[in-house]
Amino acid sequence: MFLLRDIPPRYTLDKLAQRYSELDPSALMCLIMLLRTGSDLSVIFDKILSRYGLSQGRFLTLIVLNRNPNEEITPSELSDKVGVTRATMTGLLTNLSKDGLVDLVQHKEDRRKFIVQLTSTGRKILDEILPGYYREISILVADLKEDEREQFINFLVRIGTAVQNFKR
Repeated sequence: MFLLRDIPPRYTLDKLAQRYSELDPSALMCLIMLLRTGSDLSVIFDKILSRYGLSQGRFLTLIVLNRNPNEEITPSELSDKVGVTRATMTGLLTNLSKDGLVDLVQHKEDRRKFIVQLTSTGRKILDEILPGYYREISILVADLKEDEREQFINFLVRIGTAVQNFKR
């Protein structure tokens, strides 16, 4: 979560660049705006999901399971796909199972493993939630034309690659 709300104007960054030669004002402004917007989006998503009684973790777990309902997926594979620790996934699955949204089924070949499956109740809830959810999130990029969206995605992919390659 990026907390800064008082975004410095460009002229402030230009003045700072005179003191710190390593400061690239446009690069810093890009990242400040990306972080600020990402944090604001996270808050919006939390509010949208809370209307349905879901956290991001619960929602993303259901979404990943809903992508390929016939795919066999273990809790550890699911934690990797959702981007949470295995311990966090265990808690998510315990609660989702209690709520009847997922089932944990013993693996056919390896009795030590479990397969996570979306229940019909879980699928029904997603079918109720997703149309409104998709409609609401579409509003956030409604001012961008299709080609601008594609360009924006490409920029984010390039920044994401730089983040992955970042060496301290």
